[in-house]
Amino acid sequence: MSDAVTRRKRFYKAAEAAPSAREGAAGGGWTVLLDGRGLRTPAKAPLVVPGQALARLIADEWAAQETHIAPETMPATKLANVVIDRVVPHRAQIAAELAGYIGTDLVCYRADNPKELAALQARHWDPLVDWARTRYDIHLVTTTGLLAVDQPPATVERLTRAIEAADPWRLAVLHGAVTTAGSVVIGLALAEAGIDPATAYDAAFADEHFQIARWGEDAEQAERLALLRRDLDDLARIRDALNAG
Repeated sequence: MSDAVTRRKRFYKAAEAAPSAREGAAGGGWTVLLDGRGLRTPAKAPLVVPGQALARLIADEWAAQETHIAPETMPATKLANVVIDRVVPHRAQIAAELAGYIGTDLVCYRADNPKELAALQARHWDPLVDWARTRYDIHLVTTTGLLAVDQPPATVERLTRAIEAADPWRLAVLHGAVTTAGSVVIGLALAEAGIDPATAYDAAFADEHFQIARWGEDAEQAERLALLRRDLDDLARIRDALNAG
């Protein structure tokens, strides 16, 4: 079945960001209007975001649609829907899920051979370990062994607090970054603008790129990595919009 059949046709002429009448002046919320009507989430809740910049980003996604709506080209809209329908009512559960990555963080598990891979990991991961140590006053235990290592209780506590302190919007950005990278450290660094998405991508997929340099890359792998790189770029754009207010 073709995309033209399965996708919803564009049903509006104009998309624009506007202050949310539901929130009122005191709330400071923004929404997106399609021909003057406010967007709603899949659960039928009003789509209200915390700032004008994010509302404009979402409006631009809707304005860029052509004859049919392609949801995969609308990451800010998707994140807003997820925050309102899922993150807000399940915030503690999502934070706990992310905290579970602390014990298996990618940047803590190193290769000792081949030496070229160990050097590549150190080049990408050591600056992130240093960033986390400075940012949160923690010590991260790294290993070259096969068995899991326990992080110091203070490290787990402080990283967990950092995750729990995120508001629902930033928690959603963090969730996307952590689950894409397999690392709380990379996720926090990206979510807090400590690194750019290119640095996050290179760190998250250092091992895979090492193997590609040795053995080559097939088309399916190239497509998957391109999508992951795009996801991190999108998360950084949404992060910047949230920070712009």
